[in-house]
Amino acid sequence: MQATLLSRLRCPACEGHLTLIGESAAWIETGTLVCTKCSHQYPIKNGMPHLHVDDARWQPKAAEASGWVKYHHDHQIYDQTGVDIDFQLPYFPHEPWLAIAHQFDIALELVVPQAGQWVLDIGAGRGWAAKHFALRGCHSVAIDVTDDEHVGLGRSRALMAQAGVVYDTLIADSEQLPFATASFDLVFCSAALHHTTDLTCLVDQIGRVLKHGGRLVAMNEPCVSDASQDDELRRTVLAEELSYGINETRPHLDDYRRVISHAGLQETVLLTPETYRRKPSDMVAWSHELGISPPTAFEQASMGQPGRWFKAWRPQHGVASVERLQVPQAWVDHLLRERGGSLILVATKP
Repeated sequence: MQATLLSRLRCPACEGHLTLIGESAAWIETGTLVCTKCSHQYPIKNGMPHLHVDDARWQPKAAEASGWVKYHHDHQIYDQTGVDIDFQLPYFPHEPWLAIAHQFDIALELVVPQAGQWVLDIGAGRGWAAKHFALRGCHSVAIDVTDDEHVGLGRSRALMAQAGVVYDTLIADSEQLPFATASFDLVFCSAALHHTTDLTCLVDQIGRVLKHGGRLVAMNEPCVSDASQDDELRRTVLAEELSYGINETRPHLDDYRRVISHAGLQETVLLTPETYRRKPSDMVAWSHELGISPPTAFEQASMGQPGRWFKAWRPQHGVASVERLQVPQAWVDHLLRERGGSLILVATKP
């Protein structure tokens, strides 16, 4: 843990300030964080604060942490000794990482993270995204429920050493984020929102820790069609991970929009990877394959409506330009309601 993080940390039990007992240095490897308000103590192990309260709310997360480790053992993909795949992520040239890398590039282009910004990576896994934000000069903070050295945030030490960067890692509950209000410029989630036990609570917490003008960018989040039934999903596509105690849900489009609004955030961009930078005419053939109305059917309805805009990085020009999304938002909504898909969204805290 870097000493610069301490002023942003808060007790997850009462939001009180924390003081450090133990070594005081630029990098804090071991010690104890003590709440000045409720006196709760949190250990720092291997440079990683464990900032969660071991209560009934934490039990599903603890079960999930154990479940991820067992899942990797059972599928014989646990031991990362001598394996360099993690160092390449998300740019490992095989699925599912090809699709994830494409979405990550879109996310970076949408929000253009700047050096010096504070970025929180929620559900960080092994910390690959936090590493890339650190490489861009951001103050990067990664949280997850798993500290395992192969399949959890414990693996981040190897990622940092290989990339020559440093970022902070914490074991914490994203539904009780242990940070001061308005601490971050950007909150990033990759396939994390749908793993929470309480989506409303999680996004409310994201809204709390974002600065005014700060943004949430979420990618690789499954969005099921309106016709999808939760009971059927739990019996089929979700069954294996649920059997390991992994928290797994499949929100609908309205679920995502509801929690964004509840948190006081404003939707800026909501799309799928297939619709990014695509004109309505590009999507006609695909819509016929899917058996849904083509985007051209929504163009008339969208005329006169406010356009969707975002800042897009143009490396060849060295500047960020502002462009309009070409596919009507009404058709993106139609696609997700009828067929579902992988969601990329950006929301801003006013």
